Amino acid sequence: MSAVLTVSQLNRYVAFKLKEDKNLHGKLIRGEISNFTNHAKSGHFYFTLKDSESSVKAVMFRDMASRLPFMPKSGMKVIVSADVRVYERDGVYQLYVTDMQPDGAGALYLALEQLKEKLSREGVFDESRKKSLPAMPKKIGIITSTDAAALQDMLNILSRRYPLAEVTIFPAAVQGETAPQSICRAVGYADKRGMDLLICGRGGGSFEDLSAFNTEAVARCIQGCGTPVISAVGHETDFTVADMAADLRAPTPSAAAELAAPDIAFLYGRLNAVEKALTDGFLNRLEEKYRQLENAERRIKALDPKERVLRLKEKFVQAEKHLTAVYTVKLRECAGLLAEKAAVLDGLSPLKTLSRGYSLVYKGEKLVSSAVELSVGDRVDIRLSDGAVSAVID
Repeated sequence: MSAVLTVSQLNRYVAFKLKEDKNLHGKLIRGEISNFTNHAKSGHFYFTLKDSESSVKAVMFRDMASRLPFMPKSGMKVIVSADVRVYERDGVYQLYVTDMQPDGAGALYLALEQLKEKLSREGVFDESRKKSLPAMPKKIGIITSTDAAALQDMLNILSRRYPLAEVTIFPAAVQGETAPQSICRAVGYADKRGMDLLICGRGGGSFEDLSAFNTEAVARCIQGCGTPVISAVGHETDFTVADMAADLRAPTPSAAAELAAPDIAFLYGRLNAVEKALTDGFLNRLEEKYRQLENAERRIKALDPKERVLRLKEKFVQAEKHLTAVYTVKLRECAGLLAEKAAVLDGLSPLKTLSRGYSLVYKGEKLVSSAVELSVGDRVDIRLSDGAVSAVID
């Protein structure tokens, strides 16, 4: 008796079988788009691909959808390159679209899609193989027709934008049966000339006009070039295998010239800004060191014995001036007080009394204060205000 499967197990088994079936990988399917949805948040495309009898669900994830040169819409007839898988949750199969082109190109378009699929499988378009472009290339090579109007546009932009670069033109046919071989020869020759960067391309044209850049030979020689290559083919909506194989795709030749080199005016601006920053930094550092030097000089002077002697001498002079000033003030205060006390004493002095007509009588050394102290015949000295006389008591 066979095992009982869950729905999940059944869907997972069918999904595994479809994934293992190589005949369901990279299939080219023609149909009409309906119920198209461009999911705003995820960037994925969801739609139904149908013909007159059947329809199938399809999804194109953001990484693939962002590379389309056009925006799909309902009612558009297209040819898609897709893998057939099962969406396990709902148990339905759907197309996982990796590329899409409007239907109408016929056999040429189908051949181109088959070439893209082949080169993609071999890793020719892998991002990991792409080389970085130099920031300021010294030598730039341009591979295109010398008669192309786009050439003059690129030369004008490069001479204006970055005149420091040496630009070399490597002529090549860009249209016709011999164009692929001519482009490959020019790429190989330029790669040996020591260029820092190559621009390979031409101006716009029809699908047939651009066919040289949709060849396997051109794609492989660009991808195998040791020098970084910018592909600039046609207008912004044109997308060739040369663009996919190159290290960088430019929407137009003029845009390629813009991407190839920096704007010298911008570089001068950056240089001036850096120069100003260095100058300001140097001046600030110099001022800081000058202040440190001044502080060091002050510390050295503070430790110098001569300076200390001079400072002590200055302090001594200041102290002497202060003491002299204090002494003078005190002397004046004392003189004033002395004069005041002298006036008081002068008012109490006996001499002051004598000057008013009084006199002092001395008997010997003793001042006579009463008449009873004298006897007839005593000899006395009488002191007056302006002198002294002797007398005998009668």
